Amino acid sequence: MLQSFGHGVFPKATALRVLLLGMAAFGLACSGTTLRDPDGDGTSAKAQMFSRLGPTTDRLDPASGDVEDWRYFQARTTGSLELRLTHGRFGAVSTLAGTVTAYNPDGTTAATGVIEPGSEKTTRLVFPVKADGTYVVQIKAASGKGEYVVEFGPAADLCAACTDKQSCVDGRCEDKPCGGACTAEETCDARGRCVRESGGKCAGVRCAKREVCQASTGKCVGPTPAGPKCSATQVLKDGECVEKVQDIECTVVDVRESGGGSVLTLSAGDRQGVQKGMSGSVKGVKGATFSIVDVYPSRAKAVTKVAPTSFTGNLNATIKR
Repeated sequence: MLQSFGHGVFPKATALRVLLLGMAAFGLACSGTTLRDPDGDGTSAKAQMFSRLGPTTDRLDPASGDVEDWRYFQARTTGSLELRLTHGRFGAVSTLAGTVTAYNPDGTTAATGVIEPGSEKTTRLVFPVKADGTYVVQIKAASGKGEYVVEFGPAADLCAACTDKQSCVDGRCEDKPCGGACTAEETCDARGRCVRESGGKCAGVRCAKREVCQASTGKCVGPTPAGPKCSATQVLKDGECVEKVQDIECTVVDVRESGGGSVLTLSAGDRQGVQKGMSGSVKGVKGATFSIVDVYPSRAKAVTKVAPTSFTGNLNATIKR
């Protein structure tokens, strides 16, 4: 349940009167002509205050002339507010359909949402508010009828749970390519490896047969009979010596039977650069290739077709990058 702003100070009568009268023409134009207004809150000028003691419950029934409700609240603090309207509660089916719209103190639209018929339906509005500002809300029926409940309070930070290896996309935490480990000159390939981009100074450069483009200069160079001399930790790429991408060495911590094969627990995880989808093998066990299916901070789980009886003693494994 959201923490209500309802315990704030009531808006000054003069300020509220100016606000509501200024919105009256707009509210009447939106509401259309009705037969009657049973609960007396059918226009912006007649807006009632949201409950200060908890959720506000009301209902709409166009057949009885109750087409829309108007309410207001005064924000206690500056920040982001979430307003939540729920109807069809406790398994009941509501036929109510329409809109809920929040207005800023100057009468402009802060946020709007659609009310859909059904069971346990919730419409959420998230919008910024300023301390002591008076905000008006319109709940309007397009068809059907039913009871609804409105709660509001500080909006949750939907991306607060994202780690450094994740990005916030439309309120969801999504893993960054390669866990965000690649430099500005690298991209994440399909195997989850950081590799140098092929562009840069070599973009558009065509070299003669048996020549390669040197990434640092953009010039075509021919290989020497032995080629550039690289160290044991380097490989020749695009005419230059670059550091090898090291595979991940680990041990087999646990083996469990699964569907005729095995589930392995390995001693390397997210901190060592392990990612789902990587493959590898267990040393000394014939045919024991595996695929990573789950990754934890310092552990990973992998599946293999080899039965548990093949894994004996202390075993080492290699995860390929």
